[in-house]
Amino acid sequence: MHFGIFLEERRRGVSESATLRETIELADTGEAQGLDGVWLGEIHFNGTRSIQSAPLAFASFLAARTRRLRVGIAVQVLPLGNPLRIAEEAATVDRLSEGRLDFGIGRSGSARTYDLLGVPYGESQARFLECLAIIRQAWKGEPFSYEGEFYRWDDKITVLPRPVQRPHPPLWVASTQPDTCRLAGEKGYFLLSSSATQNLVPETSADAIKPLRPIW
Repeated sequence: MHFGIFLEERRRGVSESATLRETIELADTGEAQGLDGVWLGEIHFNGTRSIQSAPLAFASFLAARTRRLRVGIAVQVLPLGNPLRIAEEAATVDRLSEGRLDFGIGRSGSARTYDLLGVPYGESQARFLECLAIIRQAWKGEPFSYEGEFYRWDDKITVLPRPVQRPHPPLWVASTQPDTCRLAGEKGYFLLSSSATQNLVPETSADAIKPLRPIW
């Protein structure tokens, strides 16, 4: 069994600088005390809850301070970013950490964040799947072109650096919905959830969870 710590929330009344220091200190303690990993969130425009709006940048900083601890993203909201940039930045963190990145992905339930960033929330599922397909292809480090619903380029491009972990960093899919759980199982991804069957219909939950890989 592996043990980690999820560091996202901001304590009430604590300054931004102190909040970041506390998170760093907890990660340092996890490294020293033998925890297996630390996880960071992606939260926008909700400063009373969290100031972790750039988890990959923060992950890079923590990776530079540690030598053993795995650094996870829980989760990168794929529809809110350009998949090529996400692929580049995540691969860079994996390189800098020498293969210690766990890459959690999701689409978030905050429609307000989508509205503020100008992305239609109704497109979140389709954008999520398209972004994931592009990122996985980009991580191969080979020239490719793409034509989809939201992204298209005719010239072949190569995304670098490639991740250290092959074929890519472990992918964790955040979901409590049967369809997404099945997707994770079929693709061999991990499920990332605090209560995996919270919103699953009882008669479908077993079938949805059955194909999933063991946690960690």
